[in-house]
This record gives sequence, structure tokens and C-alpha cells, in this order.
Amino acid sequence: MGIFFVYILKSSVCLAVFYLFYRLLLSRETFHRFNRVALLSILLLSCLLPLVEVTVEKQTEVHQTMMTLEQWLMLADMMNTTNVAELQIEEVTVTWIQVALLVYLAGILLFAFRNGYSLLKLGNLLRSGRKEDLSKYTDGGEKVTLIVHDHDIAPFSWMKYIVISQKDLDENGREILIHELAHIQNRHSWDLLVADICIFFQWFNPASWLLKQELQNIHEYEADETVIEKGVDAKQYQLLLIKKAVGTRLYSMANSFNHSKLKKRITMMLKEKSNPWARLKYLYILPVAAIAVTAFARPEISETAEEISRMSDALGMEQASLLFSRLHDISAAKVNDLTAIVEAKAVKTTEEPVQVAPVLKDTAKPVEVKIGRAHV
Repeated sequence: MGIFFVYILKSSVCLAVFYLFYRLLLSRETFHRFNRVALLSILLLSCLLPLVEVTVEKQTEVHQTMMTLEQWLMLADMMNTTNVAELQIEEVTVTWIQVALLVYLAGILLFAFRNGYSLLKLGNLLRSGRKEDLSKYTDGGEKVTLIVHDHDIAPFSWMKYIVISQKDLDENGREILIHELAHIQNRHSWDLLVADICIFFQWFNPASWLLKQELQNIHEYEADETVIEKGVDAKQYQLLLIKKAVGTRLYSMANSFNHSKLKKRITMMLKEKSNPWARLKYLYILPVAAIAVTAFARPEISETAEEISRMSDALGMEQASLLFSRLHDISAAKVNDLTAIVEAKAVKTTEEPVQVAPVLKDTAKPVEVKIGRAHV
């Protein structure tokens, strides 16, 4: 579990750094499809980069910090209980790490319950409405199920379903359905599903929540652009957005018609297309990825640490705990001596004489044991 937690921490750092650069360089560009691909690529790279193993000769402060963190988390996995007085301070540290792991698992369970509850409500909403033929309102050839409700509800789409109230269908059905069909045709629900999986494991990382919000904004920009391209008057559509701006978004995994900040959506519709050369900004991901790989590189000391971890079974829990607690104080120049120290401890442990309680002469009796050769 400790190794997995280290991986999650590295992945969250990558995600935060990548998102920060995206926010500064690309969020204001009108390349909606490119921005969508960029955000999904950020998610993918954040999952893959921590798995890349690179070894460097010179150890830096960043490497030392990561090594110390890995050692403590590995020690948290190894130690259940210990009574060594010398490790009192280390025990407190490990206990807090274990508490952090429990809080992390509790957050995962809470988020799983939240999404499960949202899916149940979404399923009930899809079953409770009446199904109508979508071809009566639009010319789309998509196999989409239209769910109509008599009570007021904010229009939204999810996978192959569009949910809308009868009032919205009668008043502005064409514009809303074109918008929601754009979400379905562009497979936006799958993007949100991927983002939710990321949040599932990185619920503590604000960048994961911000990235999902950014994805939702891009989805709305793409759908709004499709509506305008279908011949709907831009001013009337913007007035419709203002009219529908008041409403709640009940289902986090669905694409809602009135989602996203209204000012951003209208501004993006009125904004001129970005210069094609602005696409070169996407190359920022290459140096940032290289920096991330270098920062997570394992110095040569890591090989010795792994060897110590493999030898911990021979040393016993107390000696292994003491060794790991002192590992972060050892400089890179003393790495070669570390293995010798461990082997010496192992030899000393095996050579210690076993003390046996004395046997009373009055009760001790010799026992004769005859060993014969077995005949087959």
C-alpha cells in the first residue's frame, strides 16, 4: 500500500503542474478540440510518468525528499507494532502516515458512495420519464433516447440519453436538443467518466477537480459552437442561456445545458478564433514532462535501499525498522558501506549464542536414541 500511495502522490504532483501550465497558456484559446485532447493527455501522462524509472548519479534535494517519503511509507507497511525505545520518534511519524492512509481510503469509499448514489438517482430519472421520438424535433441520425418529464428539470444528456422537461421542449426544444446532441456526438460523457476515475484516486488533489471543471467548460464551448453552426441566431441563443442560467446541476456525470459560467460561454462565442500558430503552445508538455521524469528519478542510493528492503526478512522487524529510520541520514558517499553494515548485522544475528535454561540434574535423564538403517 505504501508503494501505491507514493505512486498516487507522484501522479498528483504531475497533474497539478501540468494543469497549472495549461491554465496559464491554453485555457483562453479557442481550439476547443485541441484543449480537450490536451486535458485528456494530461490525465494520461500523470498516470504514466510516475512509472518511468530513471537513475541519476548525483542526488539532489528533490531526490532526497522523495527517497525519505518512500522509506517512511515502506516502513509503515512493514511495521505493525514495535516496542523499541529508540524508535519512539519514528513510531509517531509512522503512526501519522498510517492515519493518512486510512483517511485516503475513507475518501475513496466516500467518493464511491457519492457516485453510486448519483447513478441511482440518474437511473430513476431515466426510468420515470416517458420516451419520445427524437426525430420529430431534430434531423440527427444518432440513436438517442429522449426522456421527457412533466415537472421542471434542467436539461442534460448522459451517454445515449437526453432528459428534458415538457415546458423546455415546447418553448426551446430545437436549440436545447441540438446542444445536447452535440454532447452525445462528441462522446463528452466518456470524458467525464475518465475525469471521475481520476478524482476517485486523487480526491485530495484540487487539480483533479479543476481539470474536470475545465473539461466541462470545453464541452459546453463545443456544444455552443455546434448550435451556432446549425443556423441558430447567436443573440437569441445567448438570451436563452441567460434565461436558463438559474438551475441546479444534480448529476455530476452528466452534461447539463445550463452548466458552466455564463459569462465565459458568451465570451467564448463572441471571441475571435485564435491564431493557428498558438498551437505551438501545446509543446510545453514536452519540457514539463522531462522535468517531471528527472525530478522523480531514483539516485543510486535507491538500489541499496531496495537491497535493504529485500534483506529485511533476514534481519527481523526491529533491526529493519532501525535501519530504515537511519537511512535518510546517510549521505551518498556512504552508500557503498551500507550493504556491508546490513550484512554484518545479519551475520551477528545468526552468530549470537542461543541461551538455554539450565536443566536440573535430578530431573534430567539420558535418553538413548538408536538410529538404524532402513531396509526397503
